[in-house]
Amino acid sequence: MTMITSKSQLRSEAIEARRAIPRAQLVQASRLVEGNLASQREYRDAREVASYVSREDEVQTDGIIRRMFAEGKRVAVPLIDLPSVTLTFFEIHGLGDLSVGHFGILEPRGGAHPVPLSETDLILVPLVAWDDRGHRIGYGRGYFDRALAGRARSLAVGLALESQRITEVPDGPSDVRLDMVVTEKRVLRFDEGPLTEVTY
Repeated sequence: MTMITSKSQLRSEAIEARRAIPRAQLVQASRLVEGNLASQREYRDAREVASYVSREDEVQTDGIIRRMFAEGKRVAVPLIDLPSVTLTFFEIHGLGDLSVGHFGILEPRGGAHPVPLSETDLILVPLVAWDDRGHRIGYGRGYFDRALAGRARSLAVGLALESQRITEVPDGPSDVRLDMVVTEKRVLRFDEGPLTEVTY
């Protein structure tokens, strides 16, 4: 993917490319992402995880969420509040606790228990594009960047495809860098020192 200065142009190009991926290929790649995530110490040690609920063309999280339930992890997923442009995460006990909400995304139904991100160990983050510095492009509304700003000790982990990688994401003062990116081929960790990477 060629470098384009405008983030909105990058976003549009990346979304178009992602939507062109055949469904079977996306499902297969998502299973590899799940396996790579599950093999990481940070995931194994996590007891409370916040996760996005995937759209049709994103790295799929239904398998990951089912795995976390089977492993006894506490799982929270986001509910969008349009007036405040914020996310609130609520605990769920199964995918049956979800119903279609804003933007056609599955969201927790009423009565769920709110979970502050500061109480979680991992946050699984969606993205449109990413780079090797840990910067991501989302959908342009800033929901996850606002939420991640208050995550405290919790690690922000982007679930991605290698085809979503770009040379450099133009980042601004409100953008929050990921701690890790997990793809179908590798795991990258970003900290103050050198980039660390495991390839599968």
